Amino acid sequence: MRQGIKRVFEECTKKEARNIVQIFEGFSNENFLVNDAYVLRLPLPNADPTISRKCEEEVYKVIQPLNISEKVEYFNSKSGIKITKYVHNPRKYQSTPTKEEILNVVKTLKKLHKSGLKVPYDYNPLKKLQIYKKILPEDFLLDKKYEKIIIKEFQKLQSEEDKVLCHNDLVKGNLLFKFNGLTIIDREYASMNSYYFDLASFVSENNLSEEQEIFFLSKYFGYKYTNRKKKIVDSFIKFLDILFYYWGLYLYKKRGDQIFYSISLDKLNRIKQSMMEMKDIYLSDF
Repeated sequence: MRQGIKRVFEECTKKEARNIVQIFEGFSNENFLVNDAYVLRLPLPNADPTISRKCEEEVYKVIQPLNISEKVEYFNSKSGIKITKYVHNPRKYQSTPTKEEILNVVKTLKKLHKSGLKVPYDYNPLKKLQIYKKILPEDFLLDKKYEKIIIKEFQKLQSEEDKVLCHNDLVKGNLLFKFNGLTIIDREYASMNSYYFDLASFVSENNLSEEQEIFFLSKYFGYKYTNRKKKIVDSFIKFLDILFYYWGLYLYKKRGDQIFYSISLDKLNRIKQSMMEMKDIYLSDF
């Protein structure tokens, strides 16, 4: 394998690959640290079919001036091969982000969302949802009534918001904290979307407590923060749980990796909790 990685790196960069170490992180790709300076990404087979490499390439081009992402040295939108500068000595929180780290996320997201940068690609979560669900057996599908309630509310709220450039995948592994700020890596899902999707993604994927969520949102919105804005984020979170429940099952069925099944179980537990909290609405006719 090392010889194949060496050949790919040297053909793409015209630089010698003296040392190669595999990085065991990420779900859709194999990543290799080359010369302690570059990260070579090779997409895995049976990855998420909703990922657009052309969109990803365009996003990296437009956001480079913001200095909030890894620097791209090589990108092939056909093969998905990407080579970036390695981000040295980042910090990753172990269980939950500190207030300082949350403030860095706020600063970086506001810089992205308010940049005015655009790409000709929209994030279409409902289309993704249908693709993920299509191959699943009936007994893996969620309760239709609950799903309909959550999706209907999400569609209404999403339609009310202007679209901005978003990351759309703010999981722990994509947040690299440095002494002077934050680098958010991996733009496979980045595209135009409601900024509420990013806010919900950070809260949901990083298991923020109620107190942390309020702190995060109050710092993001400032004096414009209201309980209604928090309710919108919470509505988005409920939809994200459904979306990534199906995402995990889709990739588990395609790839068989246990991690995807574990992610789906985690989302399912949150969905069940949501159903209990909404039982008065959920159990009634609508």
